[in-house]
Amino acid sequence: MTPEALLAMRDPLGAPVHPLIAQILLVVTYVLHIFFVTTAIGSLLVGLYGLGRREENWQRLAKVAIRLSVQATGLGITMGIAPLLFVQVIYDPAWYTATTLMGLWTTLFIPVVALGYLFLYILYLRGNLAGVGYVALALLLLAGFTMHSLANAGLYPSRWVEWYAPGGVPDTTGVRFYGYDLPRFAALLFGQAALSLGVMLLLFAWYFRRREDVPRDFLAFVEGLSRGALRLGAVLFGGFGLLWALTQGRELGLALPVALVALVVAGLFYLHAPRAKAEGALGTLGLYLGALLLVGILREGMRVAALGRMGYSPLAYPFVWDWGSLLFFVATGLAAVPVTVYLAQVLYASGRSKEGGDPSSGVERFGDLGVRLLVGWFIFYLGLGLFVVVRNLGA
Repeated sequence: MTPEALLAMRDPLGAPVHPLIAQILLVVTYVLHIFFVTTAIGSLLVGLYGLGRREENWQRLAKVAIRLSVQATGLGITMGIAPLLFVQVIYDPAWYTATTLMGLWTTLFIPVVALGYLFLYILYLRGNLAGVGYVALALLLLAGFTMHSLANAGLYPSRWVEWYAPGGVPDTTGVRFYGYDLPRFAALLFGQAALSLGVMLLLFAWYFRRREDVPRDFLAFVEGLSRGALRLGAVLFGGFGLLWALTQGRELGLALPVALVALVVAGLFYLHAPRAKAEGALGTLGLYLGALLLVGILREGMRVAALGRMGYSPLAYPFVWDWGSLLFFVATGLAAVPVTVYLAQVLYASGRSKEGGDPSSGVERFGDLGVRLLVGWFIFYLGLGLFVVVRNLGA
């Protein structure tokens, strides 16, 4: 693969926006995606462990954790769409080459995720089928490893021809995984799964601390477990992160940045874990989102550096402002944000007491605004579509 060939693989129509916008949104949406994905894995693991314990607190926590895993999996899948789209916009040569090289696993990815979610939901409905839960866990881990390999294979354009035709003989089976780095996979999945679990358990203890029907000893148990999860996550992320620095980091000439990020995140949460309390759960959440953003920036920096060796820069990607797409994007955001915030506030209010609760008048007005904006979005969507159709009738 030559630099000229790599650049020639870009979309000749260019990106619909400035590539820097796509790059920023890629990192930001990745943070949301990986937060929910790792929450799903961490809560499923602790839920399966809790099913095997006889203590009442563990049994109660197992039910909570499994339900959390179901919700987090759905959110992780939804949030994963956005970063994937942005990758395809500015890194299409790397992404489509990787999906072709691992064609079988690319094709199986969605069925694997769907089956994993199905088995997870069965576990949630039945509650006592640990074997089903382990099948769901295995399928979700396979999906995660597939996506990990697809992302990492794109970092090595100099090896694409060798992977496609080892010894000069084309291999079109697509059955092999390429570019994977096990320490990176372990750090970003298992290390962050423990950290995400710790944060979510702390949020659980904070949210239900005023509910009289939730036993105090159970909340104290959850809060203590959250500290242990944060400490475990710090150790796992730090240890696997250093191995990541010595493997892929050294290979790409980025061992120092990877090691620094691993040590900073690990040290931060190892020191924070003993002081983590339910009352400060929102602060811990903010701290963790900042850490995920740092990791996301590191991942993007590694991709830029790796492809830059072949003369590929996402910021040099040709683009043409597609005002229709931009208007549609902005209109969707304006309509979706108030509706999402309103639903979140309603859910928050409904769980504050055993009997539930009604949202305040201010929240209701916010909901009315969201509905009006949603109606406006439908009108805009249909109007924009009709405008494009009419404009191109004579083309």
